[in-house]
Amino acid sequence: MRKLSIKLENCFGIEKLQHEFDFSRSNVFSIYAKNGLMKTSFAKTFKLLQEGKEDDICDMIFDKGGTTEVKIDGTLIDKDQVFVIKSFESSYESDISALLIKGDIQEQLKEVFKVRNKLLKELEKLSGVKIKKTLQGRTTYELEPYIIKDLGLSENSLLLCLDSLKNPSPEITFEGVAYSEIFDPSILKKIESKEFQDGITSFISSSDEIYESFVYLEKGKLTLPKFKDLRKSLQKDSFFIKNNGILLSGNQEIKDIDSLDSKVQEIEDRIKQTPSFQEIEKLLSDAKGIALKDIIETHPEIIEYLSKDKLDMLRKILWLTYLKKNESLLNELISKYKLLSDAIDAVSVDDTEWKHALDIFDQRFTVPFSMSVDNLKGAVIGESVPQVKFNFTRGSEHKTVNRSELDELDTLSQGEKRALYLLNIIFDIEQLKKRSKEVIIIVDDIADSFDYKNKYAIIEYLYEMAKESNFYLLILSHNYDFYRTVSSRLNIDRTNKLFANFGNHEINLYQEKYQNQPFKYWANQASLKYVLALIPFVRNLIEYGKDRNICGQGEDFLYMTSLLHEKHDTYSITFADIEPIYKEYIDANDFKPEINKSVKVIDAIFTECDKISVSDAELENKIILAIGIRHKAEIFMKSQISAYSNSLSWKDKDKHQVTGTSSDFLSFVNSATNQTHTLFDGYKQFGTDDKKMILNEVSIMTPENIHLNSFMYEPLLDMDITELLSLYNRVKAL
Repeated sequence: MRKLSIKLENCFGIEKLQHEFDFSRSNVFSIYAKNGLMKTSFAKTFKLLQEGKEDDICDMIFDKGGTTEVKIDGTLIDKDQVFVIKSFESSYESDISALLIKGDIQEQLKEVFKVRNKLLKELEKLSGVKIKKTLQGRTTYELEPYIIKDLGLSENSLLLCLDSLKNPSPEITFEGVAYSEIFDPSILKKIESKEFQDGITSFISSSDEIYESFVYLEKGKLTLPKFKDLRKSLQKDSFFIKNNGILLSGNQEIKDIDSLDSKVQEIEDRIKQTPSFQEIEKLLSDAKGIALKDIIETHPEIIEYLSKDKLDMLRKILWLTYLKKNESLLNELISKYKLLSDAIDAVSVDDTEWKHALDIFDQRFTVPFSMSVDNLKGAVIGESVPQVKFNFTRGSEHKTVNRSELDELDTLSQGEKRALYLLNIIFDIEQLKKRSKEVIIIVDDIADSFDYKNKYAIIEYLYEMAKESNFYLLILSHNYDFYRTVSSRLNIDRTNKLFANFGNHEINLYQEKYQNQPFKYWANQASLKYVLALIPFVRNLIEYGKDRNICGQGEDFLYMTSLLHEKHDTYSITFADIEPIYKEYIDANDFKPEINKSVKVIDAIFTECDKISVSDAELENKIILAIGIRHKAEIFMKSQISAYSNSLSWKDKDKHQVTGTSSDFLSFVNSATNQTHTLFDGYKQFGTDDKKMILNEVSIMTPENIHLNSFMYEPLLDMDITELLSLYNRVKAL
């Protein structure tokens, strides 16, 4: 894969996004996007592509249909070429079947499955029970679970119960009777009704009298069903050739099949003439009962098996009847499976890729449980869905629960729930590794809300994923520290480190400008904007290091603080004054000739703020605006407080409540550790609501301290340049 091109419109929160990802240099892109910009919508869009539900993509708020055009090297993407890892899905559970099925065994089982499927289709025809059915998009298997339950088999797989199915011998047979025509819920409800069951009791009493009238029959031994089975066997074995015959009790001689048929018919006619039989037929005269009525007409002897206490026996008789009819297919299946049974019995969970994936997880994460597979054999041969168990231990106590029970108990912490989610993702990724097909993997803020240990564990796994030749990763994050760490650990090419920005109703992805130590680059360039943007950085370096009093005014830290807050000397500091400070603390080059060193730094800050436009989204412009906003806010608040004639209250450094004049308050402000916030506390006591609202935004949007490490710039990186410009202009207009 070389290029992935995407064109998205009205895809949930994405109004428009068009970009081409070039994987020729690296198979990984990292994308930094602030919260609420695009990540969730991007992941949701690709998740629906993965599920083949492109028609569900839309702008749900404005009720607009979404359009997508996603191509790999010019060809529309296939759903199997996409895999999305969302930030968190509490109920997510991987299908781990493929990780448990042994490849060599699976190949040999193909012939076994052919015979098994053929047998199931024959049983489906005879029973009327579907092998599987789909309702509201959900597929459920019916035939095999019914057989297993009704015959009381010990395993949830026919293949694992073949020994129990050998030589099926029903005590009687009901050929031509469909299971579904008796055990359909609506028919079964009629059968189990009191009226119907009373009719059966009456019928059994009548049939006892009939059996007594035919001297060659005996209730419980030679009944009508067995007499009919005898008739089938004699005809099948050509018994009546050579003038063979049978002698019934009472010296009744039977010399041919027709004579035997007459006897059977005579018994059935007597049964059908009984009032109890006719009453039962009347109960089945509606549309629902007509099929059962036909069965009773053909097999009147089935009536006694419709009593509640014999229904389970009837279920078993019917399945054994069907299996007996297909005994040759059943024997073929038993024979083919037996050749592999030893290899299947020898399989250990330790030999599976599922255990390998679990080991990967255990080496990185800590959770309070171990895991096991309850039905390993059935899962290994692909006959049943793996039943994963969670095993908890506390001292000598042990408890095992399944996934649904674990979710219901809700005892895991949020971190443990996220770890369990990641485990299931690892299961899926390990399955993707087995495929040779290239796949785009969208990773949406996967490390969100994890502690540092687990964040780095995730990064290490992403590193391993990136080494897979068929994986192409788009890693999205709103966490700048995680974004930078991933970019570094995975050694992502600089052209593949992207920032997301929104403007003109469109999201744009562009290469990150400062990828390696922006402060060093700014110090080397020393142009006007870079010098201004470095003010908080230089001040903090002095704060955390040794103050050398280069300014000659006492402390360089306080001197630089005057460029971030309104102080007595703010309007006297020039570029000539700060150049030696920059050279001393950050080894900066000479300031560029464009900088007039006699100009006051504060004047340059305001001039640059007035020049910045919405297209100037670089970090240095945001820092300059943040500084300018703070100055303008402090100028306004100081002037308003100075003109205020009533008393103000505040807490001194010892947290004691103090009341005084505006002059007293402003004197206290000069020594406060957080000047902007302290001024706002004073102004709030008398200012108007509209102005307080604007000044409150200043506190929120301009961090008091911009620290040394790049990760602390995240609040400004997240902030839209449009928002900062709007706030600057509103504060300036106060």
